[in-house]
Amino acid sequence: MASSPTASISRPGLRRVARLAGLACLPVLIWLSWIPKAWEVRTGAAGQVEHLLAYAGTAGLLAFGFHRAPAWQLGAALAVLAGVLEVGQIWVPGRTAQVIDFAASAGGALLGIAAARILAGGRITTG
Repeated sequence: MASSPTASISRPGLRRVARLAGLACLPVLIWLSWIPKAWEVRTGAAGQVEHLLAYAGTAGLLAFGFHRAPAWQLGAALAVLAGVLEVGQIWVPGRTAQVIDFAASAGGALLGIAAARILAGGRITTG
């Protein structure tokens, strides 16, 4: 009997791993946002692409791990985090706060949440 792709995703153990991995990503986002420019190691991609992918990955893990949390709450929390981290860069040597970076981060969070919810069962709870 063949199992569907989403059947294996729904296991509680996998949700727990996703939850822990998503939570572990949060201090990494903070660290990478607030280190001085001289400490940065870049991927070669545009900064906004890096922001989008980092937040999409984090949000996807959190949305899958915390599958009962309303999508709007996860999205709002990550958007607030992105805003705080972006503004905080004003005080980091060599870093600047940019609205486009905030938009890429918040947009990535929304994409990650939507992808995780759709892949995990085709629904996005709104609360």
